[in-house]
Amino acid sequence: MTDPVRPLTNDQAVASDILHKYRIGDWEVSLTTCTLTQGDIAVKVTPRSMDVLDCLAQSPGNVISHEELLTRFWQGTFPSDHAVHKAIAELRSALGDDAHNPSFIRTIPKRGYSLIAEVIRPQVPATDTSATLLSPSGPRRPPFFSALVDRRLAAGIAAACVLLTLVFWPGSEVVSDKDEVVRLAVLPFINRGLNTENQFLTDGLRESLVDGLSKLSHMEVLSPSLGLVDDEEGRGAELAADRGRDLNADHVLHGSVQTAEGRMRVTVQLTRASDGVHQYSEQFDLPIEDLFGLQDQIVSSVVSALSVHLDETEREQMLDWGTTNAIAYERFLRGEFYYNQFSPDDFQRAIDYYMSALEADPGFVNAYHGVATAANNMAVYSGSQRIQDLSELISSIHREVARIAPNSEALHSINEIKLRMSGTSQVQQEAQLREQILSGSPPDYAMAHYALFLIGARLYDEASQFLDKANEVGPFEISPDEVWSYRSNIQAPRAMLLSAKGQLQERPYHVGFLGSVATNLALAGDFRQAEMFLTRQRDVDKDGILAHYSEAVIGFLSGEIVLGNAAYEAILSAGEDFNFTKGALSFMLGDVETGVAFWRNIPLLQKRRLFNVTHATEKFFPDAVLEDPRYQAVLEELDFGISWQRRLMEGIIAMERVTGISLSESAKSAYASGTFMSRNNLWTPEDWAELESRKLEGMQHQSVLD
Repeated sequence: MTDPVRPLTNDQAVASDILHKYRIGDWEVSLTTCTLTQGDIAVKVTPRSMDVLDCLAQSPGNVISHEELLTRFWQGTFPSDHAVHKAIAELRSALGDDAHNPSFIRTIPKRGYSLIAEVIRPQVPATDTSATLLSPSGPRRPPFFSALVDRRLAAGIAAACVLLTLVFWPGSEVVSDKDEVVRLAVLPFINRGLNTENQFLTDGLRESLVDGLSKLSHMEVLSPSLGLVDDEEGRGAELAADRGRDLNADHVLHGSVQTAEGRMRVTVQLTRASDGVHQYSEQFDLPIEDLFGLQDQIVSSVVSALSVHLDETEREQMLDWGTTNAIAYERFLRGEFYYNQFSPDDFQRAIDYYMSALEADPGFVNAYHGVATAANNMAVYSGSQRIQDLSELISSIHREVARIAPNSEALHSINEIKLRMSGTSQVQQEAQLREQILSGSPPDYAMAHYALFLIGARLYDEASQFLDKANEVGPFEISPDEVWSYRSNIQAPRAMLLSAKGQLQERPYHVGFLGSVATNLALAGDFRQAEMFLTRQRDVDKDGILAHYSEAVIGFLSGEIVLGNAAYEAILSAGEDFNFTKGALSFMLGDVETGVAFWRNIPLLQKRRLFNVTHATEKFFPDAVLEDPRYQAVLEELDFGISWQRRLMEGIIAMERVTGISLSESAKSAYASGTFMSRNNLWTPEDWAELESRKLEGMQHQSVLD
């Protein structure tokens, strides 16, 4: 049993308050309440973000690396730098700081972050403060730090989303920032029109609600035997408040159950006992085939909703996300969790949850955007028919958002996704992005998406600089493209392998990173492990698009696939959705004519793969293929050759006055001479030499084994 904490003397209380307050610039920082105050403005940040700010404030002017922040504050999870970016973004949002012209937190590219504002700490009075920081059981931190899981950032970070599931799934403990105990009375539900033999359904629902709500911390659940009766329901809130006051309860949960024609309607209402204010209500109309499954669904939704409504901080976050409906909010967060797993099945689950959130709140713009982004990512791993279906879904989402929120940033983002899905509108997209960036106030995704175009055009150096300037997104904002993922695309093989393995710790079923690890292991000559990761990729890649590519690369590197043998013919026997891989394998093996034929016949909806994957695939092509006029001609024919590369170079030149980014020397030389730059311009000669060495070693290793 924990010993009680000794009460503080007045002097000790003052000392404690001073120890946990100081100033950063014109903001007062309160560690105890996780609050930033400037005059009449008070902004709360999450405990994790406050930890990061305090760490930076301990060494103002010094650079704190991503790795140090991850090690100090994300131990026990498997986050990427993305977790740190989100915390920094929240702090900048709270401080009103501009990432491009900072007054508080400066990003030091490829190194970390530095607090550049002045830190002013008050003097601590001469008193014994030991009791402030120590209890008989040892050191204590301010209670707020251990009280909250960062739910806002959890929606954008998969590891934190795992914690989120523990918060919102029934049967788990929900932690509140409230110090007082909330007393909630759950009255017996009214049985409307049910047969007496089905009374167990009404009673069972109420018992399940009591059980689920009892697991919410800082809550005392009362279960009185007397409830309302049917003819009192018109005055339900008033009478419920009377019962609540009699029970000395803060809130009263009451409702009714009725069945008709194979369906069940459950109405749930929450009333504040002090004044009878109706705080929350929800109606469920569901088929009755599976009573127990139905009961679980209702209990899950109600418990999650009440955990929001009875927690002021969580309620504010729900409103920030753009909904007043707690059921929609809870379903949206589940969608965010599955979205961040990055596997086709999980993208579908995410879409289902986002759509379910829209059923609860048809005006929930962030949920529409969630559907579009999940569908967009799912399409990357899909066959043409599924891409067509997803394109139609995104088009319908775009029409609906245009109707309800024509000025929303989400609408512009969804339109960008629509264009990407077509596979033929990259020139239009580039023109729009260039115009947005030249305006000086582009949407959050603009810099990152332009970087993606640059990566595909082998302009890695410039892409890296665009990613450095890509906006970090604060809580509740429309996310840009996945900057953390794009960075891995421009790394040399050894760094890419380490990065991809790290991402798989956070997202173990990420179908793209499974393939990246598999092919890079093969490149390193570790074919046994490569096959293990390929097997995992096959399990999650339902349409087989990426697994087919990984299989071809591993077979090529191992020497098991050669022109005309059975393994080669097996790869080529797949349908036309796999033409990209079939052409790429032919190019790897030096068969330019066959490769050109396959790429000319890539289905329109699969053409997007050219922009996403070709730049990475070319590192396996012989120089003779890259320099072959037939290869360069087919790229030009597919709108992905020298004209496209020069267009992007001209875009960089035109935007330099705004971005400060200029062409690299190798890109300037290629542009001036009118030649096609067939190798990325970021890797060093040593990187390229290592790649060639590893390719040779891999093939020789397999020959020895044979």
